[in-house]
Amino acid sequence: MQTENSYLTSAESYASGVRELFAPAGVATGDRGGAGPASPEALADKAEKLSAVSATLTTAAATRLSLDPDPVAQAHASTQLLAKAMTDLEISTYLLRAAEDEEAQISWQKTTVQERSVSIRGNVEDFLKIIVEETPSDKLKQSDRAAAGSKEIPVVRNRLIQTVDGALLLIPERAAKTGQSAFSGLLGLGITQVGQAAGQLGLGAAHLFGQAEKLSRLYQLFRDFAVRAYESVAALLGPTVAQFAGQKVVEWLGQVKEAKFFSGFLEKLYQTDQTKTLINDWINNSKSDWENYVKADERIQVLIEEFRTQLSFIDKLLKGLKYLGGIPAAILPYGPLLMAAVYTLLCAYVVFTAADYLDAHNLQFLNRVIGVRQVVETNLPI
Repeated sequence: MQTENSYLTSAESYASGVRELFAPAGVATGDRGGAGPASPEALADKAEKLSAVSATLTTAAATRLSLDPDPVAQAHASTQLLAKAMTDLEISTYLLRAAEDEEAQISWQKTTVQERSVSIRGNVEDFLKIIVEETPSDKLKQSDRAAAGSKEIPVVRNRLIQTVDGALLLIPERAAKTGQSAFSGLLGLGITQVGQAAGQLGLGAAHLFGQAEKLSRLYQLFRDFAVRAYESVAALLGPTVAQFAGQKVVEWLGQVKEAKFFSGFLEKLYQTDQTKTLINDWINNSKSDWENYVKADERIQVLIEEFRTQLSFIDKLLKGLKYLGGIPAAILPYGPLLMAAVYTLLCAYVVFTAADYLDAHNLQFLNRVIGVRQVVETNLPI
């Protein structure tokens, strides 16, 4: 309970600070009496305070992710970290634009600031609702269809088999699509850059990126929030798994020479055909009541939605990361290293998380959720 309260307190403070940062000059947000910044200096002051809150929130989220024994809560916490990473990346973009305006001596006008903030804030509001838990959980209650549906064992058994088959098809397909996108980014950066980043994952952002040359406060804060996004992604795995993830991704780069082969590579890793055979045999041999078949069916549907939600955020993150590649080294000297680190973490997270949802025998590195096979075996005793 204390861990939960710590997270929610930090999340609310973070959301308030983000809304205040994006608010038009002098306009109150309604959050704790704050108003939008009225000058570049005021923007930098607010961003500096928010950066500290962001770091605190990442720590609180990582703690909750590691301590909460509830698999559904862990999936939700992972989604919140992904939403936070996207928010930090959006803030970073916003601060970069503001820094460029300041450098070009563009006057701080309410209309200009409002246009810049409005172009970003729509997405950010959706992210903040997830971070502060205003968005309902993805848990699915027993549907009216299932409650009113057939109670014949052959019917509910067949429906469960179809749901299992769908999960074993969809989860690897989505993992391959998103993982291939991250893998393509890694191939584009090159094995040397990736190896440098991978060798230092889990050691902390300061160790990985070091100190860059000082520029204006807004440029510095742009860098800070780009690193905050990295820290949120790193928290998804934790330092120990992050280090191992770096080693595995470098190993995969040595085995898969082109991104188009990534899907076939995952098929060999997950071995879903074998899993499908085991699960279908279990279902057909079970003597459970119809309610247990329905319960297993609906829990697997939840797993599918949880996985889809997380990968939709990772897809957004991968798109958002591309802008870092075009930023001059004078502004972001460790840009390629930052991209390599985040691409590596996301690639590994996608592969490991899909394995967790599939209960792949040879890739049990996260083991946070009760996956498809375990759901069936838990709910349908033989």
